[in-house]
Amino acid sequence: MHIATPSIKNSLLIAVALFVCISSQLYVSAANLIVSPSSVSTSVGRTFKVDFNVTNNTEAINAVSLDATFPKDALEVISISKTGSFMSLWAEEPTFSNEKGTISLEGVALNPGYSKATGKVITVTFKAKEAGNVSIVIKEGAVLLNDGNATDVLKTTGSALVYIGEEGNVVEKEPVELSLPVITSPTHPDSTAWYSRRDASFEWKISSNVTSVRTVYSDKETDNPSRVYTPPVASRSFTVDEDGIFYMKVQFKNADGWGAVSTYKFQIDTQAPTIDQATFPDGSVTTNITPSLVINSSDTLSGIKTISLSIDGGQAIEMTKEDSGIYRLPRQSPGKHTVIITVTDQAGNSSTASLDYTIQAINPPLITEYSRKVEFDSQLKVVGASYPNSRVEVTLTNKNGEALIRDVTTDEVGVFSLTWKDKIPSGVYEMKVRVFDSKGAVSDFTNIKVIEVERMLLLRFGIFVMNWLSVILIIVIALLAVIATLWYAFVQFNLFRRNVKRKLREVENTLEMNVSALRRDVEEFHDVLVKAEKKRELTKEEQAIMKKFKKRLEVIEQEIEKKLEEAIK
Repeated sequence: MHIATPSIKNSLLIAVALFVCISSQLYVSAANLIVSPSSVSTSVGRTFKVDFNVTNNTEAINAVSLDATFPKDALEVISISKTGSFMSLWAEEPTFSNEKGTISLEGVALNPGYSKATGKVITVTFKAKEAGNVSIVIKEGAVLLNDGNATDVLKTTGSALVYIGEEGNVVEKEPVELSLPVITSPTHPDSTAWYSRRDASFEWKISSNVTSVRTVYSDKETDNPSRVYTPPVASRSFTVDEDGIFYMKVQFKNADGWGAVSTYKFQIDTQAPTIDQATFPDGSVTTNITPSLVINSSDTLSGIKTISLSIDGGQAIEMTKEDSGIYRLPRQSPGKHTVIITVTDQAGNSSTASLDYTIQAINPPLITEYSRKVEFDSQLKVVGASYPNSRVEVTLTNKNGEALIRDVTTDEVGVFSLTWKDKIPSGVYEMKVRVFDSKGAVSDFTNIKVIEVERMLLLRFGIFVMNWLSVILIIVIALLAVIATLWYAFVQFNLFRRNVKRKLREVENTLEMNVSALRRDVEEFHDVLVKAEKKRELTKEEQAIMKKFKKRLEVIEQEIEKKLEEAIK
């Protein structure tokens, strides 16, 4: 059996099939393409007809394609008829070539597709030209489901044996209708794939009316089954002697005779591919950090599937196979390296090769000038020299290991000047510089330079420069001085007020004492005057009292003035 993959030839078939689908479902199905009848007897010069049919169909299908062959020396096609076909639209009209011995077609069954178990595709009329036993073989084809995905469910392709007698002498062979053997393989499950094992097993189901089974495996697709098993067997296992493309064929027999032949294709390749060439075209010692590698490999049967590269024991990198054979290695750091090349064919066989190479570092840049300290109103500047028209990489790393990177390109003579326009956060940085030349080579880093970045705003007063921290500190000190002055004044004012109150109390007490004394004198004087007034004029005694009274008043006035002066002080 051969499972066909969509080609440019049947792209229109698939497009039409997808267009007419209205549902998308997944089915587990298997259909066959057979030639009916599977056995024909005729003679030279006579014509006969065979049908190309779809059988064992379990789901709705909407497209069929096939390519069949016949021996051009023994048979020729007279005509092809589409009468009775379940195909209603032809992406490629049924055609034949008697010069090549081929028949091909591509047809579509419009939605909802064709869901019967058996359906006719075309009828072909042949004419026998030469006596002998020959075969009409469906070499490849496709049966597509009406599932929206154009799922190919073709399982097996059939053939018909044609017994051609001499002219006028028909070899009588009655057509026998038997179910076509459905061949599966647990060891080689995919007919289109290659396998590296030679032990092969094949299985098929036998119905109750099968009396014998005839099988053959061969590297020739035209060979017919010859080994008979009675009672019938449901499997065969064997070891193939050599590599190549083989065909397992099975044929059933019942009481009426032998039925159609079922063919299963399997492919074996046990030989590993060869690595004919693996070299570095620029030499194994280079300054290129992504060196080129030339790999030429070959495989006589299944062909190369993948080429993978592992550098210094790292994970293998699968490369797309290049017709030129040139592969670019991924970027590497300077030093010695080893690359392991693994070439794998379609059967899984592989070959390896190992190559050592060295990437040399170029000279680091020369730094001639750089900003050792970057303040608020300044920018980092780095000036130096290196290779002309090369990329210089400047890296700043802070104490946390965080890196800031900027690039600059050298001019025609190799001079570069980088002005770091972005603001760099405050802190201490380690600066290192390296260069990448026009060929991709990279240098080592330069020696580390230390750069201090101060991002605080500075204020200028004449020749004095202060940052905001200094200004804030001065303001705080001034505020504290004002507060202390106010507090001192407040305390002194309270002391003054208390002293004034004390002096006033003292004046008040003095006044009270003198006023009391004065009151007593006045009362005494009053009494004397009252008495004197009644009897006579004032005497000396009375005049003395008057003097005493006046003196008391003077003393009181002096005391009051003194106390008031002290209170004011």
